[in-house]
Amino acid sequence: MDPQDRANVEGAIKAFREGKMVMVMDRLDRENECDFMISARGCTKQDMAFMIRYSTGIVCVVTDKKRLDTFGLHVATPNNTDSNGTNFHVATDHIPTTTTGVSAQDRVNTLKAFMDLNNRAEDFSKPGHMFPLCARPGGLTERDGHTESAYDLCRLAGVETVAGIAEMMDDEGEMMRLEDCKAFARDHQIPLVILVLLYS
Repeated sequence: MDPQDRANVEGAIKAFREGKMVMVMDRLDRENECDFMISARGCTKQDMAFMIRYSTGIVCVVTDKKRLDTFGLHVATPNNTDSNGTNFHVATDHIPTTTTGVSAQDRVNTLKAFMDLNNRAEDFSKPGHMFPLCARPGGLTERDGHTESAYDLCRLAGVETVAGIAEMMDDEGEMMRLEDCKAFARDHQIPLVILVLLYS
């Protein structure tokens, strides 16, 4: 890894540790898409609203199997035919801290609820408005996807393995590609890293 790439990665990890949002770009020969990522601990209502505004509007919760099992959140389908093997679990809201579950604040509350292992299965509605993704235990060494990128960012930053992610979309309804993402990151002062550099 060259010095500039290393500095970018270290800057992204530092920002993530401080509760700030980062952007992670997939390989050009894979999804060729960029995701917002933020730790559950750092995410605010304003962060969530920003992600919703500049993404597809679908916000996912990346976490580990232990939490999903504890909260009774099973796989979305027993026969996953997604081309990238994205490990979706049943969508959910945190019942005690949400109303309809779809507002920015409600989605933040559900995201943060995943940090607390004292929550029980009955505290989570099934379905809901936040989409859990189960990361592979080995992170990016097992699967080079956005799910595992967020999971490894949590581990590298030393925070709970719970993060919010959303796929970036432009004003025309198209997925944002690398050059547009670079400009967006520059305009909004958000660290941008290429996925493969996180495990180089």
